[in-house]
Amino acid sequence: MHITKRVSGWLTLAVFATVGGLVASDPAFAKVDVDQLTIGGEARVRYEGRNNTALNSNIKSNESAASHRVRVNVGYDLTPDVSFFAQIQDARNWGGEAGAATSGINAVSNNGVFGGTGLDLHQGYILVKNAGVPGLSVKIGRQEIMFGDHRLFGNFGWSQVGNSFDAVRLTHSTPIADVDLFWARIIDTEAVAAATAGAGVYFPAAGTKGTTDQNIYGLYVTLKPIPNWTVEPYYFLLKDDRTPGGAGVTFRTPQAPSQTRSTVGGRINGKAGQLDATGELAWQFGAMSDNLAATSPTDNLHINAWAGAFKAGFTFDAVPMRPRVGIEVDYASGSSCTTACGKNNTFDNLYPTNHFHYGYMDLMAWKNMVAYSAVFDVKPSPVSKFQVNVWLFRLANTKDNWYRAGQVTYGTSAATNQAASLGRELDVHYYHTFKEKFKFEIGAGHFWAGEWTRAVGSASGPTGNTIAGADPNGSGQSWGYMMGSVLF
Repeated sequence: MHITKRVSGWLTLAVFATVGGLVASDPAFAKVDVDQLTIGGEARVRYEGRNNTALNSNIKSNESAASHRVRVNVGYDLTPDVSFFAQIQDARNWGGEAGAATSGINAVSNNGVFGGTGLDLHQGYILVKNAGVPGLSVKIGRQEIMFGDHRLFGNFGWSQVGNSFDAVRLTHSTPIADVDLFWARIIDTEAVAAATAGAGVYFPAAGTKGTTDQNIYGLYVTLKPIPNWTVEPYYFLLKDDRTPGGAGVTFRTPQAPSQTRSTVGGRINGKAGQLDATGELAWQFGAMSDNLAATSPTDNLHINAWAGAFKAGFTFDAVPMRPRVGIEVDYASGSSCTTACGKNNTFDNLYPTNHFHYGYMDLMAWKNMVAYSAVFDVKPSPVSKFQVNVWLFRLANTKDNWYRAGQVTYGTSAATNQAASLGRELDVHYYHTFKEKFKFEIGAGHFWAGEWTRAVGSASGPTGNTIAGADPNGSGQSWGYMMGSVLF
């Protein structure tokens, strides 16, 4: 998924305007030192193809796309403690100049970006270090936010668009702990309504609710008790005051309107010799609307959901090409209710980078799932890697849906479904970096469909499970890509 930035840089513009005033008023600031100026960027092109997206060999459901991402960034160190950073991005599917939404293979869309052209401000912020207190930094503006393994907050680098947030973030760093506190605005409906109507004033009309926004607040602590190990407790609050309901919106929609969702969790990560290990647990609670209609009552569903992940690996440093073997187990709860029943036990994946978790084919999210994985990789050279992943996927709750990496419903489970097995996935990748500036990667995957996808009416299969409104028939799916990027 990519986060649609409905308020196109209002916070960033305010920050730059404020600091611009300082620059104009202070001659010391007005001097430009080109040695403190950095200019860089990235140009990336990818071709990707997938067959049988409907998991039904009788339906034509193949897709392929070429796309690119070009990023140009400028940074300037105003003083040793004050710096600016701006990153302009152009991301589009080739042949998509018409501006229509492209909800297919890699979620590149011209909607929600500057002028509907694919051009956007991906990042633009001011960073102040040692802000009154040694070790305290303040970052204000549009920025990427990543924590831990990117399971709940990530930059989604695989996407040509990626994730970024209009946010204020405070970070205090010491040798024994780092503390991050932030607020981010994801959606501002007043601004959208005013911009659409051409009103030019970003305030609601008289008699309407003053705030119908989606905001998220967070606290992330990184404790460093011993070398090479961290303990990372966190708390996130998703506060959404938008009107319930709308076309296609239910309580199963990712980050659905009209909810207050708290996420409390923690992560342990470290390395001991040749062994590496990571474990993470998260619990969500709160209340939300069932969103089944615009008149749905607020807070009529009690949220109670949880998720966990564990992975470990061992690297044979003394063996040529330093092979590594690893295992992983992931779980995220689902709901037994097919319609609103006073509770919602489906875990919300928030704003992650799911691509390198749960299979590279992007068929799974950290949402109503159980996944088991084994991985093997070797490094033929210091700048290359060959990797093989094997996955086994199941539903945590057979009454809930199958959600793919973008967190939207991929397969809808029938009310009578009792099948949990979704299938198996095999991924093979090769990565190589040439002269530090050019990166090339190629990969392929195949998915063998499980019991959930068997034809309707089969003796042992489920009845009524659908993908995009059609019955799957148990056939598999293949996927592959090539991607090259140049850093400058």
